[in-house]
Amino acid sequence: MSSAQNGSASARAKEDRERQEAMRAFYMKHHPKLAAFVARRVRGKQEAEDLCQEIWRLFFIRYDHFVESYDEPVKALYPIASCRIADFWDHRGRVREVSFEAEDAAVLIHAMTPDLPAGIERRVDVNRALACLTERQRAALHLHHIDRLKVDETAVLMGISPNGVKNLLKRALEALRSATALSDYWPADTGEGERK
Repeated sequence: MSSAQNGSASARAKEDRERQEAMRAFYMKHHPKLAAFVARRVRGKQEAEDLCQEIWRLFFIRYDHFVESYDEPVKALYPIASCRIADFWDHRGRVREVSFEAEDAAVLIHAMTPDLPAGIERRVDVNRALACLTERQRAALHLHHIDRLKVDETAVLMGISPNGVKNLLKRALEALRSATALSDYWPADTGEGERK
């Protein structure tokens, strides 16, 4: 083998190691958030983990394409996850809508106003107020505040622009702030008057 071929083989081996290291780092950074995303939508622990591994397998098959095509390859990860979760429920003959759990209501209360305490009664009222939002508004709130996806990641998943997501979030939070179910929690004009 000539020295040129040795150099070429050595360069390819170095590129492969760097690529594998980049893939490993990407996995380590994003797996906890993906696992939580899947677990909220699939109740069985083993089923959720199996689904995560399938999502990662599909993602890494096209990893190079995603790196070249997206400014942030993670934008391709959640649409893959969403499709696999839909397939998971489709094979079971059911459609599963993402619901807000009790602890999610506390997160939304904090998103509306950090100073508002999140007692059990408030959580019930937040859930009542959420029922008045559109499905798209609830989805945007859930993806951004509960699943903690960035606006850009949420936009890709919802098939709209980042500004569209920002508008949905703004309208949803405004609707929650003006919801009758939550009206007693806001300070009165005097600056006092939160429900005890």
